[in-house]
Amino acid sequence: MTNSSSANHDGNQGANRRTAATRAQRAASAGAGAGRSPRPVTRGESIHGEQAAKVDWLNATFPAPSMSHAGFVQLFGRMLGRPVFAVEGRGLIGFKESMTLHAKHGSTSSAIGSLAWGGASQQGRWLLQLTGVGCQLVRDWEGVRDLLESLDAKLTRVDLAVDFLEGEHSIEEALDVYHMGGFQLSGRPPATSLAGDWLGGKAGRTLYVGSAKNGKMLRVYEKGKQLGDAASDWTRFEVQLGNRDRVIPFDVLTDRDVFFCGCYPALSDMLEQAGEAIPTLQTGGETTLAHLLYHLRRCYGKVLHTCSAEAGVTDADLIEEMRVIGLPRRVSLSSVAAGVTWPNVIGQLERKSA
Repeated sequence: MTNSSSANHDGNQGANRRTAATRAQRAASAGAGAGRSPRPVTRGESIHGEQAAKVDWLNATFPAPSMSHAGFVQLFGRMLGRPVFAVEGRGLIGFKESMTLHAKHGSTSSAIGSLAWGGASQQGRWLLQLTGVGCQLVRDWEGVRDLLESLDAKLTRVDLAVDFLEGEHSIEEALDVYHMGGFQLSGRPPATSLAGDWLGGKAGRTLYVGSAKNGKMLRVYEKGKQLGDAASDWTRFEVQLGNRDRVIPFDVLTDRDVFFCGCYPALSDMLEQAGEAIPTLQTGGETTLAHLLYHLRRCYGKVLHTCSAEAGVTDADLIEEMRVIGLPRRVSLSSVAAGVTWPNVIGQLERKSA
């Protein structure tokens, strides 16, 4: 084999980025009228194809694009289908300069997030931050995903929330589920903490499961009481995902229920749907390689055997003929750098094949 295979792989990646950029431009030009908005509050079930989980916070960083800050604000406004303007800020989470983004709706406007840049440690990257208010205004998450992919962005924080308006799943249930091991992963119970009005019960209570600094935390809180309705049963289950030791896939923005359910076993039970967990970098490369090898064996294992047993090809020649220099698209360089060991890959492959 030659290095032309690697060049073709790089060319395909470039073509994919250009295609994503074209889709993002079309989505921005079309505005918000292109698709229906999921209802702001869900009850944990899918109705008419709508997803229960919604994005409630988004942080994404990306290399400085070939446009001004004002140009980016205008572009994002077109994607939202409403005027967006910026007010100069003082910097944000390590970025030297920032703008607060405001969106107009009717005769008023609301702060929806920030655009930040600058600072030696940021190496020219920008930050787009959307708050819960900003996320509610997004009608086309496919378009936002395409835009971020075209910018070669990295998702650094995504919050996914599911609301239960009538207390179908409550904070008391979450406590019981914790004690029964419903939030337990790999045999270890996650850390927990409590906040809010646990004695009076009128101002709302919050249960935290996991740790934001470790990249995954669940908040269960009484949203209705938080908003001032002491008689409300409205409870929100919200997962905060961070990029520490993991790569947050763009699929999180569009396949929200799947990744919400994949965070903890109990969440999968609540939505009655199988979930997909985001692997940490220490195991991500091994998990993905095992998955790809499983399908290689399933689809082409007999072909490899026939070449070796009947055609007289040596194992070394067969591998060299089939080998393509480069990484599979689904295996990130950072996960490989974190460490991939063949015995662990084989162990996961055998468990998957069992």
